[in-house]
Amino acid sequence: MDSLTQIILGAAVGEAVLGKKVGNRAMVWGAIAGTIPDLDVLSNGFMSPIDALAFHRGFSHSFVFSVLASVLLGWLVYRMYKLPYHRWFGIAGWGILVTSIGLLVVFTGEFKITKFLLGLLIMSGLGWLVYKRYFRKGYSSPDVDLKQWQWMFFLSLVTHPILDCFTTYGTQFLLPFSNQRIAFSNIAVADPFYTLPFIICLLIAMFLPRTSPKRAVWNRCGLIISSLYMIFTIYNKTRINTIFENSLRQENLIFSRYMTSPSILNNILWSGIAETDSAFYYGQYSFFDKEKVFKLSKKDKNRSPFGTSIDTNQTMKTLRWLSNDYFVLERKNGDTLQYFDLRFGTFRMKSTEPDNFVFKFNVLEKPVGNFILLNQGEGPRDADIGEVFKVLWNRVLGRTP
Repeated sequence: MDSLTQIILGAAVGEAVLGKKVGNRAMVWGAIAGTIPDLDVLSNGFMSPIDALAFHRGFSHSFVFSVLASVLLGWLVYRMYKLPYHRWFGIAGWGILVTSIGLLVVFTGEFKITKFLLGLLIMSGLGWLVYKRYFRKGYSSPDVDLKQWQWMFFLSLVTHPILDCFTTYGTQFLLPFSNQRIAFSNIAVADPFYTLPFIICLLIAMFLPRTSPKRAVWNRCGLIISSLYMIFTIYNKTRINTIFENSLRQENLIFSRYMTSPSILNNILWSGIAETDSAFYYGQYSFFDKEKVFKLSKKDKNRSPFGTSIDTNQTMKTLRWLSNDYFVLERKNGDTLQYFDLRFGTFRMKSTEPDNFVFKFNVLEKPVGNFILLNQGEGPRDADIGEVFKVLWNRVLGRTP
């Protein structure tokens, strides 16, 4: 899921394991652990687009990585707190973090005085927290043994890919034993109904004394509420699957397989895609729709113009593996092709517009039969973001654009 959710989950897990012993430091280390698997995006800077695409949510999201990284990180943190000057590591680390956040706020996009003041406010607030943490009287090293640190890091790390397994993108959780992506597709990659209650409960817990019973209660509330919502999304998916199957049968379609997935930021509007011998049938359904049916559209596979090269070329094999073979390939212009990953559904601003698949790639065919990925993914980005959310919200409520 999105990085903020993973940070919150990691912090909550860290608090659940070591909060009573080390207070907010457990949240901080848990949040750091919850962020680490997503650092695989740094591969974009030194890998080709296709290699970075295959690497993303790969080994860093595996069970084996969680075990190995937790052993190392637990040992490093344990040793750090044994050093007589460990407090200065914390001060330096927080100083870099505070400065980076402030500069990111100020200099991302066009410079504005309001952004400067916001960045200054954030830096001041975080700076005060650092001062309160490291310069107050009574500061002491945490009384935590090596195994406890390693256990905390393991749980904060492994819950990251487990959570990602519930999204449509999925993870290679079983690497290096299997490169199969595990994707249950029951929750969107960003869902405020999952994240916001989690954040609220964690923030309340953060400002309570570490010895307060209420602190543990609030942290558990966040974990329980988010888990109950996850169960609710699984239940939703079973209902959606039934509706989609019935919709396909009403059209007398003989399909070999199908999948359903929720749209971004909610669990009410869903997409469905089914495969037949020669085409894919797709549609959307909201629980607020008047009719309990997916209105289906057809997309021909039409793969014959590209010959056997789409079965043998490594770039195409990687894209097909990523999309689980739910794809359509079309010539955009000249030697540029568009590869549509059909798993994420479609989006359009107006009913008169053609369907626009949310996730697609530009691929260069040069020479014939040799494919090169030009970018990692495109969506409907040219439209005004406010209008996009307005159209999405209306569709969630059962209104067609």
